[in-house]
Amino acid sequence: MTVSLDTLLEGSPSYSVLDARDGVVLYARQGHEAAFNAVAAAAMEAAGVEFSVIPLGDDGHQCDRLFIVPLGGEPAVTS
Repeated sequence: MTVSLDTLLEGSPSYSVLDARDGVVLYARQGHEAAFNAVAAAAMEAAGVEFSVIPLGDDGHQCDRLFIVPLGGEPAVTS
């Protein structure tokens, strides 16, 4: 599954998008953790030229948020 920055910024039933300083935060919606994990894995795999990804979690083991940093422009949150 290949993802683009624009696709990630659209949000989905498994996560919401929150505008943050210097990027956006994607966070899992309760009950959709498995689907969010798949999106997180795809985003981390696709990171590089268009955006960077920093996985975040409260316990240090489980990723429940992603900090997405666009490379070369301002994020355009659409949700």
